[in-house]
Amino acid sequence: MKDVIIIGAGIAGLSAAFELHKNNTDFQILETSNRVGGVIESLKIDDFLIETGPHTFSSVSLETLELIKDLGIEDSLIEANPLSNKRYIYLNNKLIALPSGPVEFFKSEVLSKEGKKTLFEELFIKKEDKEESVEDFISRRFGREVLKNLIQPFLNSVYAGDVKKLSANAVFPKLKSLENSYNSVILGSILSGRFRNSFKKLTLYSFLNGMETLSKELYERLKNKITLNAKNIEITRAKDFFIVTFIVNNKPINYTANSILLAIPAYKIPDFAYLVPNDYMADFFHIEYLPLATVNQTIEKSKVEICQGASLDGFGFLCAKEPHRKLLGTIWSSSIFPNRALADKILLTSYIGGAYHRKITDQTEDEIKNLVTKELCETLNISDHALLETIHIKVHSHAIPQYNMGHLEKVKRIEELMDKNYGLFFTGNYLHGISINDTIKTSKAVAQKINSFLNTVVKKQETLLVK
Repeated sequence: MKDVIIIGAGIAGLSAAFELHKNNTDFQILETSNRVGGVIESLKIDDFLIETGPHTFSSVSLETLELIKDLGIEDSLIEANPLSNKRYIYLNNKLIALPSGPVEFFKSEVLSKEGKKTLFEELFIKKEDKEESVEDFISRRFGREVLKNLIQPFLNSVYAGDVKKLSANAVFPKLKSLENSYNSVILGSILSGRFRNSFKKLTLYSFLNGMETLSKELYERLKNKITLNAKNIEITRAKDFFIVTFIVNNKPINYTANSILLAIPAYKIPDFAYLVPNDYMADFFHIEYLPLATVNQTIEKSKVEICQGASLDGFGFLCAKEPHRKLLGTIWSSSIFPNRALADKILLTSYIGGAYHRKITDQTEDEIKNLVTKELCETLNISDHALLETIHIKVHSHAIPQYNMGHLEKVKRIEELMDKNYGLFFTGNYLHGISINDTIKTSKAVAQKINSFLNTVVKKQETLLVK
């Protein structure tokens, strides 16, 4: 009898398993594919190191840094080029640097004089206690120009979502909290110290051999407890335990377990709908995912020194919705981590898809390449499309879970389901944050829930033995 069977070996399942491992909890991970890590994938292609998923994590990612320390792989960490703190918005047909401090903010072209003036009116706007969309919340407090020029591009990089549908309460909980506590986000930011801290420089990290180092190291530590290529997984609930059957290499295998952890995306949970009460399945696990394509391209450094006033010495740029671009943004990968390309080359990673270009999954790789090349050349003022060489394209049909209106209520009910001692648990980036660090933090908390549940199981068994 296993303590827990974990379905899914992405970073959610792996980090939960490692936490359970530290507690000497007996588990087995079942993964349907032939690798671990999920969307975290680092590829070496010729002289380039590319990421098809997350690129970095920051110095405030405490749970990630703690996990790295526990694994003993701090020596594999590399810091991003400090210049990568510079970021740009593509607005009004040019790249505009985001301000790095209050003084620069008021000099910046990212907002008009009228837009900056509107910011101060926020001090006198009444708070709203109800849930709001990002569009309603930002427009009400800061004006439509802030929404269009700053918030929409920023959310392109995080959710690639629709500001009309995204919940401000779920996406910007700290801003909503400041509004509720101080009746003003700006005043609350100043009084709480958040305004000053918002301009502090964060250190960005990755690993020498890419982000997949983390999931590979977790695999090495846990591989005796991981089954890859597990097909036809079925879970049956008995009276007070679970029976799990699956096939590996045409061989049927089964386990019994006290509990189950579904560490899979929300869109895959319907495969196990029979385990979940009907009202939960219909109302709380229906979470929208948007598609995204990652396009890695390279160009000779000498061909693109200065691009519309911005040298490629920053993190990259995000596109405002107007002028309309299908391109969400581009990371200057080799500027952030010079080891990702040869010294005379630039490596660029572009993103396309999301709420405003959902049909990306219907397009061929050539169509995606041509579209990204066209828009990137226009943005970076590259005259000859042939100068850009596309080395890899990855299309994620279900890339990013959307924290749309009602999200916090869904998460609350899912947490309640886990607390009912059914022995069924959930983790993933569709719950409390989509970043790697948020996912690790969520999985760590869920592992603690599982251990608490297992303690109740042991106590019940001891009581039965006494009787």
